[in-house]
Order: sequence, then structure tokens, then C-alpha cells
Amino acid sequence: MVLEIENGSRVGADEAFALAAKLKLRGVLLPLPALATEPGELTEADTVRLRQAASDASVTITGLTGVMAGTSHRLVGGDTSRAAALARLQATVRLCTELGARLMCFELPAWETLRGRLRPDQARMLAAEVLRRCGPLAESRRVTLCVSGGEAAPAEKFVRKMDHPNIRLACDGAALKQLVQPVRDVRLVRARPGDNPKLLGRLLSALGYDHWLSLRLGGDETNAAAAQMWLKEFRSAGGAAARE
Repeated sequence: MVLEIENGSRVGADEAFALAAKLKLRGVLLPLPALATEPGELTEADTVRLRQAASDASVTITGLTGVMAGTSHRLVGGDTSRAAALARLQATVRLCTELGARLMCFELPAWETLRGRLRPDQARMLAAEVLRRCGPLAESRRVTLCVSGGEAAPAEKFVRKMDHPNIRLACDGAALKQLVQPVRDVRLVRARPGDNPKLLGRLLSALGYDHWLSLRLGGDETNAAAAQMWLKEFRSAGGAAARE
């Protein structure tokens, strides 16, 4: 299990590392805004400091999220905006490589397709272009285009049509219950302190080991005491399902 910070403008990287250590979680999924407004702003010295800060807290930077937040629409715009969005993506890929982190992209291509703005064949081409720009990071399967949302059935159908190892589902416990083939399609299960720990443990036990489990905290939910209580109950109820 890793800690997933939802709001990078409210919780910085150092705070996230300290919180993960307090919760005895070994990794952190950080939104890009927790590090910088733009990936290109971070220098080599900055990334060295971040890795050292994580190491000092005995946690790892498991992955970066929010990599296309607020800019995903540019990929389906004109040539100029598309080029700018892809350049930003490549800068994030370089940052992930320097940090030894995964890239978890929740914004594309699924959202535009599920909203009816892209046909499935257009989404497939866009996903292929995004993954190509990710280069070796994608080839090593350290890039995941995560399809998420409340409508589990359309999302699952979309992932199956894409039929690509780097395009998988990210869902909460409620969506997980609705899936037809969760073992095949799920990469990330996103838990919250309000989830039923026993039910979540049972759902996770059917998935095997080919997925990540995150505990999502952000804003007021960063209350460590409440998260600690939930984790204690989850660990006692789920046993091996937590796989920490």
C-alpha cells in the first residue's frame, strides 16, 4: 500500500513523506503540483534533494500523478497546443526517470472518449502517441494511463478495447465490485479512510498481486490520527491484502 496525495497545492512533498512515514506506508504517489507548477522548473539539484528527503523518511516516490491536469484538452486541440502538451509530458517523463518514479496519468485518453469527444480509434491513436513520447519509461511498463471514474462499465469496456498493458483501470472499492474481469484490467485500487476495510480486503484478495493499492488523502483527510485508525482496522481485517 502507498499513500496517494490528492491535492498537491495543499500538501507538499516533504509533508507527504512525513505523513507516509507516520502511517508506516513505504511509498507515496505525488501529484505534480506538490513538486512544481511545471515539470521543467525542477533542477537536478531539486530532484536529488527530493530523493534524499524521501530516503530520510524511509519512503520511496512510487509515482507522479496529475501529470496532464488542466492541460489534457490541449492534446485534442490544434497542432500548437498538442505539441506544447506533449512537450510538457516529456518533461514529466524525464522527471519521473530522475526520481525513479512511475508515471500515472489519469487524464487521457479515456476521459475525452467517455465524454464523447473522441472516437475509440482516435483515442487509440492518441494513447499510442502519448506512450511513444514516454519512451523507455513506457516500454518498461512504468507508465500507466489510468482509466477511472464512477461509471465502471464504460471504463472497463474502454480498457478492454484498448487492449494495451499500459492502459489499465484505477478504481475505488465500489467500482471494483461492479467489474467483470478486475484481475485483468485493474492496476490501481484507490482506498479512502471511509471505506469498509473488511469488504475492501475481500475484494483485493481476488485480484492477486498485479496491482497497486493506495490510501487517498487530501485536504482535511490528511488527519493522520483518522488514517491511522483506518489502517489499523484494515491491516487486522485484510491481512495479506494490504501487501505492504
